[in-house]
Amino acid sequence: MPGHKVLTYSFGDVANNLSFMMTSMFLTVYMTEIVGLSAGIAGAIYGITKIWAGVADLIAGQTVDRINTLWGRLRPWLLFASTPLVIAFFLLFSVPSGLSSTMALVWILLFDALFQLFYSFTNIPYGSLSSAMTQNPVDRSKLAGTRSIAGAITGVGLIFLVAPQFKDTTADNIRMHFTLIMIALAVLAVILYVICFLNSRETVPRGQGEISFRRTFAMLRQNKPLLILCSAAFFLLGAIFTANAIGMYVSLYIVGGASYMPWLMLASTIGTIGIASLVPTITVRFGKRNGYVLSGLVLLAGYALVFFMPENPLIVALMAWLLIGIGTGGTNALMFSMQADTVDYGEYVAGIRSEGGSYSILSLIRKCGQGLGGWLGLFVMGAFEYVSGAEAQTARAIDGIHMAAGLVPAVMALIAIGIMLAYPLTLDEHARVIETLNERRTQDQIADSAGVDIERVRNIEPVGDRRSTLLRHSDKPNPPIVSLFGQRGSGATSIAPMVAEMLGVDYIEQKFSSEQLTTVARRDLISDSNFDCWLRAVSDGGLQSGDLGGASDLSANHNLAEGNTLEVLSSVDNGGVLLGRNGALVLGHAVGAMHIRLVAPLDMRAERVTHQTGITFDEAVDQCQTEDRIRTEMANRLYRWNPNLDEYYDLTINTASITYKQVAETIVALYRSKYPDNIAVAPNTPARPDELTAPENEPRLEDKLSGRPVGHPDGPGAG
Repeated sequence: MPGHKVLTYSFGDVANNLSFMMTSMFLTVYMTEIVGLSAGIAGAIYGITKIWAGVADLIAGQTVDRINTLWGRLRPWLLFASTPLVIAFFLLFSVPSGLSSTMALVWILLFDALFQLFYSFTNIPYGSLSSAMTQNPVDRSKLAGTRSIAGAITGVGLIFLVAPQFKDTTADNIRMHFTLIMIALAVLAVILYVICFLNSRETVPRGQGEISFRRTFAMLRQNKPLLILCSAAFFLLGAIFTANAIGMYVSLYIVGGASYMPWLMLASTIGTIGIASLVPTITVRFGKRNGYVLSGLVLLAGYALVFFMPENPLIVALMAWLLIGIGTGGTNALMFSMQADTVDYGEYVAGIRSEGGSYSILSLIRKCGQGLGGWLGLFVMGAFEYVSGAEAQTARAIDGIHMAAGLVPAVMALIAIGIMLAYPLTLDEHARVIETLNERRTQDQIADSAGVDIERVRNIEPVGDRRSTLLRHSDKPNPPIVSLFGQRGSGATSIAPMVAEMLGVDYIEQKFSSEQLTTVARRDLISDSNFDCWLRAVSDGGLQSGDLGGASDLSANHNLAEGNTLEVLSSVDNGGVLLGRNGALVLGHAVGAMHIRLVAPLDMRAERVTHQTGITFDEAVDQCQTEDRIRTEMANRLYRWNPNLDEYYDLTINTASITYKQVAETIVALYRSKYPDNIAVAPNTPARPDELTAPENEPRLEDKLSGRPVGHPDGPGAG
């Protein structure tokens, strides 16, 4: 996808954050310091409208996909819902000075409710748009990563603009300042929404987006990991938004002034973005649950620093907000990663796959937690006799701010950590779930294609090799099926056709050849620069605010995987040697199939690529590493598995010390030994190894694969 489309897509999240961050960070202090509402009343409004926001998300999620236009189903909402959104946003921060407290309360409650409704009708279609713009999982991750970074930068910039306005909230023209700022932000947001609308296109067909809540709740009752995740999310978001709602008060009355708030938020944002890029490493080293707990403990430490913070402690405050940012980024990132796992688990235990329903439930719970946090923090401040609009607060009121911004969120974070300790879905357990689900899907596809009941494609008497899926009637042998997956330069593209010829079956090429991936990378359609790798890591970290776009991406990847499964099964209907295409997973339990992985040391693989393509050794090393990484990423996104694990293969061969022909002969000999009856039903007469011939005008395989040193003109080529 061209870079300008990725960039202009992120403009939508910049526009979203101009209003979302403004209400999340400054609405409470605007209500108390400028409008003059009590802390308790302001907290009640904040809590009610956040819960309403969760309901509005459900309404929008059920509505936006039902209306189709010439512009698509999602894009028009950016154009038409954004205008009432910015009008409600402008009026929310433009309370007339002559209103009574009661009328001011009604004004804010009304326009905040309208703002939350229109925000849902703008943000949800925007979040879902990335999966409608492209089916390429790498491009979708770039869209999500760029969006996340742009939104985070916008939040920091907004705070630098708005926070100084609270230096003197008693100034006569303070309301006019806010009105002018809101006009500027509203106009800018509309312009950004229009640019995003004009530069995006819905190219991926979408089904109706209706969510069956009856099926979702049926799944939820059996989905213990999702129940635990939602329960922890309620308290985690309560902690985070307590601190968000009270943060400005900490800056005003404890740190030393409103002008310090932007620097605190900058420290927090640095921590959030930094930890998001480390989430894949944390996941591998500690597991998702333990990574969540560790991130939660960091968050807890940040809140503890706030609670014990002395007056005028800028360095301590910066450290506290940095820790809060790290903890917030880590827990949120792993929460969304685990959310995707619970969708798989729900399908595993209940037979119901509901990406949209699961994300809707989590979104509602998160919004309720946000409302609880904001209300509870302001309630505690009110209980400690905080006086709205006062030039100075009493010592008791200062203690209340410490408690509201430090102790209260720390307790809620501790509860969230305790709940997550019971989360049962480990990495190994999830891997077993994925393997079982893919076996079921393969069996479903076979049964549908054959027009038989699914029980007829299940092997009820496996021979101890986990082969439980019948591709043909149990009393009929299968034609030979071999799947190969190889590292770049391991020789897979040369060895696989030889195996096919020896077994007398067709050779099915991989979906994307090495040449295609190299060409695409050079054209920046799949860029693998360090920055793009970082964007994908941030995207995997899940910095965005948990909208239903994550469900759309997950559903789109699932649909792509199902399409690939059908292609794989169709291609090996009469046997075949399949290169790549996630064959070891799709056909992992198929009777009559064998799965091979080819590896070799990186330096030797790079020498082979250099000999084949003429590029330098360093370029070949980079190409090998890049292609291996991209193929692993694609497998993880579509099937949520790691194709580099030996446990999925019958045989892993190091091609460094033997010729390609010897590798092919080894594979064929093993297949003949394991499935001797299958050789007889190959559609073509299996070739003897000494009968293999080379294509016209090409060196004979016997010569090219003779075992001469790599780099010799007659030595092995790259695969």
